Amino acid sequence: MIKKALIILWFFAIHFTSLNGQSISFEEMMHKADVLRAESKYDSALSILRNLNQLANDANDIHYVIRSNTGIGSVLFMLKQWPLARSYYSESLRLASVIGDKSEGNRALHGIGSTFQQEGALDSALYYYRSTLQQYQEDKNFKSLAAMLTNLASINFQKGELDLAIENTLKSSEYAELADYPQLIGSNQRLLGLIYRTKKSYDSAQEFYFEAYRIAKSHSFLNDKGEALKSLVELKKEMGDLEMANKYLGNYIEVVREIYVKGENDEILDLREKYNTASLELENERQKNIAEQQRKSKFIILVVAIALIMIISVWLYIIDQRRKNMKLLAEKNEEINKQQIDELLQEQEIASLQGVLQGQESERKRVAMDIHDRLGGMLSMVKLHFSAFEERIDASDVKNQKFLKASELLDQATKEVREISHDLLSGVLTKFGLIPALEELKDKISSTGKLKVGIYSNDIKGALNAEQELQLYRIVQELLSNILKHAKAKETNIQLNRSGDSLNLIVEDDGVGFILSNSNEKGGIGLINLKARVAKLNGSFHIDSGKGGGTTISIDIPLNND
Repeated sequence: MIKKALIILWFFAIHFTSLNGQSISFEEMMHKADVLRAESKYDSALSILRNLNQLANDANDIHYVIRSNTGIGSVLFMLKQWPLARSYYSESLRLASVIGDKSEGNRALHGIGSTFQQEGALDSALYYYRSTLQQYQEDKNFKSLAAMLTNLASINFQKGELDLAIENTLKSSEYAELADYPQLIGSNQRLLGLIYRTKKSYDSAQEFYFEAYRIAKSHSFLNDKGEALKSLVELKKEMGDLEMANKYLGNYIEVVREIYVKGENDEILDLREKYNTASLELENERQKNIAEQQRKSKFIILVVAIALIMIISVWLYIIDQRRKNMKLLAEKNEEINKQQIDELLQEQEIASLQGVLQGQESERKRVAMDIHDRLGGMLSMVKLHFSAFEERIDASDVKNQKFLKASELLDQATKEVREISHDLLSGVLTKFGLIPALEELKDKISSTGKLKVGIYSNDIKGALNAEQELQLYRIVQELLSNILKHAKAKETNIQLNRSGDSLNLIVEDDGVGFILSNSNEKGGIGLINLKARVAKLNGSFHIDSGKGGGTTISIDIPLNND
């Protein structure tokens, strides 16, 4: 609607020109057509312009042929027959170039650009508009120059160039002031309101709409007054202020009623013009006006009903959206609460498991010590007695073979007790540290031929305390056990790297992998144990796995030897 109003205002501007004294009757016809077009009496205006075009052709008055063609193009433009309007503008441009009339040629270029703008060919429109600017400036045709800048601002707005649109609109208003063109100034205020509304600067938009309304009211521009009120209705709806939107809607309906009551619509004005031209009887005109008034009253009722339906629809939509938002908010809160509960339960489970693991380590140590000290010591004493007796017997005597066999089994039992005790206490770990213990674990697993294990370490000597080494050893044990049970892997690599104040453990295999989400849902014991041991070291871990792609587990723990 803003764009249409801007183009209307341009057509008001471009046809106010000076005339030769010898063609005064043609000028009167042009003036009458311009007035009718301004009053939206397009059929009457078109009839006068076509008549003028025929008369000017008969008189070989090329100047008025050009002007009438441009006028016909402007009326067809308002009737949205843009290709046909462009053909008349093009004919005006051709004739203007023949007689060297730059001003009329410029107006024709302006009209061609306007048709392209309406058809959405903005680049073509800009080309024609820019072609006219210099001529308007040379002619000091401030009214047409102001209208042109407003058209450029409209295109800037359509292309999203909001700052440039504001700049051109303000320039247009400056030239409109010089040309005493209040209707274009008011239209520019509405355009600025639309631009700032698009920029979400609602307060600025409201001020511009108010100014547009003030100008329209002070000059009795009813259509512009209605457009300003309609813009305020749309603004208040967008701001969510339905009370003020309803208020402005009521004012807008009053203006519509005023326009219809005064008969300032195209259909009634055309009828009146036809009545005056045909000199019909006054009674027939009164009867037709009464019938038309009834139609207008019905139309006003229809407009009010539609407006009420729109208001109710907006109100119901807002209520529905509010209900949906409240439901969505409740679902999100429920989801957050559930997540918090799950995290709390998981923390409690990890804390409980840490206690269990710590108890297991303590029990392992106690059992290992008992086996080593008590059972191992007892077996050593038995072996000592056996050895004393063994020295006195003849080893070649068949009768002594069972005794010697028993002594051999006693040696094996002593060795098994020692190995069990070391396994429980991670003996190599206790004596030599983490890397030797992992090397021993690697040798045991590799010797089975089921899995090839590689160990790589860098700069970790002295970096870990005993508790950290023990927990890392148990973590690697757990991971290797899971690989042997589930991964169907042929090779696995263990990497230990120190980086600043943290240590990174990476265990990767070439096995079948698994879907992590399924593992999380099932909550396997191995994964829970891993989480508990990593949490005990205040560390973090990440699992990267997928079906058929192997598995990589990365664990980072802070180095704290306190």
